[in-house]
Amino acid sequence: MMPCYWNGICPYLQPAEPDMRAFERDDENINLTRQGPQPILSNPAPSRVLVLRKELTGYPNYGNPSGNADILYTRTQGIWTFNLPPLLALVLNNARRVELVIWGILDDHYNVPENRYSMTVDFNNNRQNFTQLPFVHGRPSGQRFTNWNELTVNIPPRAGRVNNRITIRNTSNAGENDWIAIDWMELRFIL
Repeated sequence: MMPCYWNGICPYLQPAEPDMRAFERDDENINLTRQGPQPILSNPAPSRVLVLRKELTGYPNYGNPSGNADILYTRTQGIWTFNLPPLLALVLNNARRVELVIWGILDDHYNVPENRYSMTVDFNNNRQNFTQLPFVHGRPSGQRFTNWNELTVNIPPRAGRVNNRITIRNTSNAGENDWIAIDWMELRFIL
């Protein structure tokens, strides 16, 4: 080993001074007697969740944090797939719940009321209509938006497959240049 010439300190060596080890032990044995409320803690069993994520990159400028997002104009649709390795078929058979989480936002056309935006989500031919979206108009205008929201779509557990097809259609009652952006999607299997 090379000798230390940096102010007598060897940053790659463990402290050899017994006083430092005693100090670390004292930290663990602090007497926690105090007046007032004590902490309220829990220690449940960890959740078992398998998450598959797609970061969408169709259009630059709006996504957060990547700067990219996919855009669905009024009366257009997009199709995405989540293909699982066959080994994960066991996960499909044992899932208690399946969720598709969509991180989305509305365009920055503030003159169009937000309640005019809607969409359908079709997951392996299980269609759900969303007439009230949790998405709001993007801010700041014309830049990378910072106010994205989640839409969680509950999927029947038996609808999940090794090859999953998601079709999202913008069914908004808005102009043809109005749009919904999707930054990312996650497919979550809760076991």
